[in-house]
Amino acid sequence: MFKKVMESLEKANVRAKLKGGELACPECGGAAGEFPESWDMLMICPSCGTRSSLSEWAADSTPEKKVWISEQPPAGTKIRRESLGSETVIWNIPAVGKFGFFMFFSVFWLLITGTVSGGFLFAFLTGGKIEGNMPEWVMIPFFGIFWAVGLGMLYAAFRQKYMKQSVTFGSDQITLRKELFGKTSEKSLLRSSISSVSQKEFYQQNYKPIYGIEIRGSDGKIRFGSALTTEEKIWLVTDFNRVLSGNENSESGQVTNGLAPIKVGTNKVDTRKSVFSVSIPKPGLGSAFASMVFAIFGFGFVCIGIFVIDGEPLPDEMSAFRLFHFLLENGFRTVWILFCSIFILIGLGMTFSTLRAMNKDRRIEGNEAEISIRTYRNGLILEDRSFPRNQVHDIRGTISGSNNNKSMKRVELIVGEKAEKIASWMDGDMADQLIQEVRSALGR
Repeated sequence: MFKKVMESLEKANVRAKLKGGELACPECGGAAGEFPESWDMLMICPSCGTRSSLSEWAADSTPEKKVWISEQPPAGTKIRRESLGSETVIWNIPAVGKFGFFMFFSVFWLLITGTVSGGFLFAFLTGGKIEGNMPEWVMIPFFGIFWAVGLGMLYAAFRQKYMKQSVTFGSDQITLRKELFGKTSEKSLLRSSISSVSQKEFYQQNYKPIYGIEIRGSDGKIRFGSALTTEEKIWLVTDFNRVLSGNENSESGQVTNGLAPIKVGTNKVDTRKSVFSVSIPKPGLGSAFASMVFAIFGFGFVCIGIFVIDGEPLPDEMSAFRLFHFLLENGFRTVWILFCSIFILIGLGMTFSTLRAMNKDRRIEGNEAEISIRTYRNGLILEDRSFPRNQVHDIRGTISGSNNNKSMKRVELIVGEKAEKIASWMDGDMADQLIQEVRSALGR
């Protein structure tokens, strides 16, 4: 039932974007062409030929349109690139010099929080009575959370305006150095451990993803640059990859969206495997805990509806007529309880589904004849979806949301004219690693 509701919402989103001319290719940003005959069929971009699902076309995380890579930094940028010898390159990134969205949001948030909490404080100091059955001390942690969020955003605004950064590519290490109000901090990764340099979604603003730069290695990752311009991010990602590949003087002209890792000037290596088995990441305990917390919050709000919100008491003798009369007399209270009960059911359903998935082993396996998506338990195959290998064109990931400021992705295997769903809510970093391994095995 829940799956059908979500699919209906996705379809409505696609139709609305198509009608408004907003449906854009997830690869090049080009306009939509001919609509497929059915929902589960792929849509083909008339500009670049990319084959992807309608869900991916409708995603709000559509990347920037493709641009030409240039060896020169963007016009007007204040980032300065320095070469020290033959093996060390430094990019000095000055402070942005403006507060941006965080200052507006934090000031607005703190004004509202101060006004409301100040009113409660005034009532308490003057001997006024606060309505409701909750104890007065509950207001301290309740408003404390709102003050913490506002002050955290205020700190982020000052960091954005005044913090200076530098990225150093040395012979052995890559180091990010940050300086704010005279205090410095550094984080380093071994250069030999770097697996990718790309743009990643850091957070969302007005329902649009805000990207920053991520340098990922086997011993950790370095993230920075969300306040930079799109052109600066694309140039830095390109330049970082150029230095890593040892081809700083490679020719311009390659097309990229600046979001995916780029290896400039390298020759493609045939990584195709005749037989392979790639494990699909399982949801962790954190996902089960988050789902349970979701249900607990729903239960808490139901308790508020029962014990705090004013309304008629439950009748002593229950009957269908008395229950119907009770619901009519407590309209707002009834809607509140029913709505919050839905959250409890969703949370419990997500928890149960996550715990079941944790006890299964899912894999993408292949041989010369076919590619399979299999689910194992105790060595036995519970589910098997197999397709001819020559019909498997790609594996793709789309941002489907975020969890604790971390991107979550939908992963699909592109088979023939359809997209076979592998996961709808997978950790973004794990999804990228899965996609990279499968593409490598497929020789894509």
